[in-house]
Amino acid sequence: MDKLAYKNAVNKVFMAVMITVILGILASIFSAFIATSAALDMTQALVTGDSMPFTGLLSVLIIPLLVVAASIYYVIALGDLANAVHENDVPAVKKLRTAVILSIISSVIGLCIFLVILSKSLTAIVSVGAVIGVACAVLSIIAYIFTLIAYSKLKASETFPGKDGAKLLFIAAIIALCCGVVGAIPFLGIIGGLGAIASMVLQIIGWLKIKNSEVAETPAAE
Repeated sequence: MDKLAYKNAVNKVFMAVMITVILGILASIFSAFIATSAALDMTQALVTGDSMPFTGLLSVLIIPLLVVAASIYYVIALGDLANAVHENDVPAVKKLRTAVILSIISSVIGLCIFLVILSKSLTAIVSVGAVIGVACAVLSIIAYIFTLIAYSKLKASETFPGKDGAKLLFIAAIIALCCGVVGAIPFLGIIGGLGAIASMVLQIIGWLKIKNSEVAETPAAE
């Protein structure tokens, strides 16, 4: 294993994770206020037949688009990590990379609902929105499964330097999955929110452990 290449790749992954987490926190803090105001403006436009307010669409889309951009950087960083880890760990890292790609696709598909909103057709919004919701749910579930499998393999690996960090990431992924289920149940949203915070903290600590893990330089062949 190339120690320098591994360290550079892990640093990139950690940066991508931090950016994504920070954007997630910003989304949690501001999205409710911004989305409510924007939703009222867009609803009024639908009812009155006026043009859709650009500022309303932009305010709802800006953070999700930034998250997608950060996730793309995450995919690139994981690609570098796959090229730097021991060959035994390459499949797990690639599986994690695939999970992130599926999450990006899910996010992009989810944002397509705003294109439907521009049509101002309530029937189209309801019907297409339902299809988009199902597609996003399926992709998210598959992404979670891939994530759990990847972290499970890395935490049990004898050649991955950050296996202790991978254990925390595995726990974080399970908590995130549970939060998604609990958060959908009425009156349990607060529990899902607290779990999401715990998952984000574990994710940061997990990747920090991987970032600071000791790497043994692979000896050159004689």
